[in-house]
Amino acid sequence: MDQAALIAELEQAGRDAEATAEIVRRLAEPGAGAAPGLVAALGTVSRSAMWSLRDALHLIGPAGFDAAVASRSRAEKVPDWWELGHVLRGFDERCIPQYTAALSHPMNEIRRQALWGLQNLGEAAAGTLTDVIPFLNDPDSYMRHQAEKTVRAIGANAGPALRGIRRDGPVHLRRHALTALALVGGTDQFDRRDRQALERLARIKADQDTPESLPDHCWLAVPGALYEGLFDAMGLHDRVPCTISMGLSAMENDTTVVTDPDGTKHTAFRVFVTPELDGWRLIYADTPLGEMTWDVDDLLDRLSAICGQAQFFCQDVHSDSMIWSVAVDGAPRRRYWRYEDPEWRGEPMDWEEPLTADPEYDPEDAYEPNATLESDVNSAAHSLSVEPTEVGSTTTLRGHGWLAITRPGVGHGAFTGVVRI
Repeated sequence: MDQAALIAELEQAGRDAEATAEIVRRLAEPGAGAAPGLVAALGTVSRSAMWSLRDALHLIGPAGFDAAVASRSRAEKVPDWWELGHVLRGFDERCIPQYTAALSHPMNEIRRQALWGLQNLGEAAAGTLTDVIPFLNDPDSYMRHQAEKTVRAIGANAGPALRGIRRDGPVHLRRHALTALALVGGTDQFDRRDRQALERLARIKADQDTPESLPDHCWLAVPGALYEGLFDAMGLHDRVPCTISMGLSAMENDTTVVTDPDGTKHTAFRVFVTPELDGWRLIYADTPLGEMTWDVDDLLDRLSAICGQAQFFCQDVHSDSMIWSVAVDGAPRRRYWRYEDPEWRGEPMDWEEPLTADPEYDPEDAYEPNATLESDVNSAAHSLSVEPTEVGSTTTLRGHGWLAITRPGVGHGAFTGVVRI
């Protein structure tokens, strides 16, 4: 039966998995000669048949890959790029040479699909690292993001090869290898020279890394001049230099579970300390702060005893909860916590607006004696230190950030997710 007849039969097979698998096998059986026709048919069949044609091309292997690339290179939409994208990124290990060659293709789309295909191959693509890591500094942000995911998928087993590049070259790949090591958690095995290099890279990128704003759901703040003591006060370990982008992306996957040799399980968290922003360091520990894993009052007392002052801010837009709290020199100074009893603790600070400033103030209403108008978290942060949503191009930034872990011996490689440098 010729190819057109088999494709027609495929449309009629519908949801019959056994019949479909047999037709796919027969479509792929001629090998390279069948590939161009299968590619040309991708945009002309139903969605279910399209997936089957893709499977047939994957069975064919390298010739199927080459036919898909050739089709995309010849015309703008023959067939639609959506279908070809699904084809190109799904080939198996036989096509690693084709993927590697496609990384040099003049078309950006094909280079990106090649990276995606290598990502899907994971550890099997380890031999392509030297071709992949230059994309970590590609001018195209989508390409950089895809390269990061690909390096992460190859995984921590890439560490020895990347450290070999750092040690022995080639020289033009050393910077890319440093970035890749940070992505796969290889910072745990950094030697002194590599740590210094990562610190330099973080410092250089910090000037170009100031976001339009920072998250304002939950954070701590300490004075930048005395921030070093926070690592001991919070019981943090294994700190490594980072950019703001690196820290924020680490917060997307800030929790891991580790198992002791005796089977005991522990939860560890990753903490991001920002560069100095207008004289303050902000501390993001999203999960432990959000879930109140720490006793926040005790944490603020310990932080302020070492750093002189410590502040905590948290707001939940879903529950309308608001908290802001300040400790000075190891003792509580002022706190507001909506829905707590009492809501207010400590005497008002100089910057707080009194209740009498509210046009609707009624002295007959019942108020806590130390209450003021300053219940808003962002407004309190603006008056006390730094409001995260105001961080931007006018913010004075000094130094670089830090990533650290709440348990010793865990290492950054234990956390999942892409960390963007």
